[in-house]
Amino acid sequence: MSHTRTRTRGWRRLAVLAMAPLLALSATAATAQGVWVTAPPMPTARVGVAGAVADCPEGLSGTCVYAVSGGDAGNTLEAYSPSAGTWATLPRMKTRRLGQASTTAPCPDGARGDCVYAIGGSFGAGPIQATAEAYSTKTNAWLTVRSMPTARVNAAAATAPCPGGLGLRGTCVYVFGGTDLVAPVLTTVEAYSPATNTWATLTPLQTPRTALAGAAAPCPGDLGLKGTCVYAIGGGNATTPELASVEVYSPALNAWQYVPDLPTARISSAAAAAPCPEGISDGCVYVLGGFNGATTLDTAEAYSPVTNAWVTLPSMPTARRQHGVAAAPCPKNTGNDCVYAFGGLNTAGTETASTEAFAIERGDGDPKPHPSTQPAPPAEDDPFGDEPLDAPKAAPKPAP
Repeated sequence: MSHTRTRTRGWRRLAVLAMAPLLALSATAATAQGVWVTAPPMPTARVGVAGAVADCPEGLSGTCVYAVSGGDAGNTLEAYSPSAGTWATLPRMKTRRLGQASTTAPCPDGARGDCVYAIGGSFGAGPIQATAEAYSTKTNAWLTVRSMPTARVNAAAATAPCPGGLGLRGTCVYVFGGTDLVAPVLTTVEAYSPATNTWATLTPLQTPRTALAGAAAPCPGDLGLKGTCVYAIGGGNATTPELASVEVYSPALNAWQYVPDLPTARISSAAAAAPCPEGISDGCVYVLGGFNGATTLDTAEAYSPVTNAWVTLPSMPTARRQHGVAAAPCPKNTGNDCVYAFGGLNTAGTETASTEAFAIERGDGDPKPHPSTQPAPPAEDDPFGDEPLDAPKAAPKPAP
């Protein structure tokens, strides 16, 4: 198709959500951590969408949130510019895929700038894929990347320094967990170096997990680790359909260690690293939504590597699973950092295009919405769906 971008026309005003009825929080709790705001919905409602953050392509300004694939088409790419307050539809992926992993890293083969990677997945009755591709924000085009050693779906991905001694160099794309055609749930971990255009197999996860969340953030000091670490969060396997366990990988040691469990066991959640709320230093890992075996969750929790502990945050206005999460500037240049949640399945089991952002309170006053915003109407009650999430099986599909 043409690489001409379709711009969402006009400015859409953001709305600050009515916190008391939606979040059931005290004013003190909301002030100490942050508030949720609504952003314009994605152009395309979809499930199985992955999130990433990179420079905006030409035509959009600043840093963009990328919603990668998912939905009926399986190759959709859309980008949201917080500074412009609008979404744009970008060139479609070369390969249709659901249950893919996505992250942002340097482009391969000497291409300039950063790329948004889409890795693995499957679509319809097609095979589980080892293929990877990368969207260049500089050229507004997709590049083919060397395939992973292991085909997989419902894996997680994150970007961190490469481990030493394995022929990799610079910054690496880490892919971990998921399912393939051989093992119901994987512990496999592989890393791709754009600088060398090579993959290497790393120390496996300690717990098999699929439909897990992943992020890269500062290493937990209590474990004697330094630098940037990769976090594998929740997910499920045949023994434990909804995991609470979390493990962290140190590129310096090429080893995994456990950190404290999630407060809420869950599968099909998503995660991103962002500044911590007021009173917590360094970067935090934010985990949003998912499925706990009975209901789709609106739960939001953050892990601090400095304190080696989790805190519970104000709940999302919209419960969702198999959604995208990414950290970027807040809408309309408010000066705050936000963690975005977009797409996925809601409590009724319906694909949604809704986009919401958690504006992190950093200790210099409450997060301020743009002056043009107006209060949103109260959210309507939405009955919980009663369709259970199947435990991972040997015939893998994108997680419900």
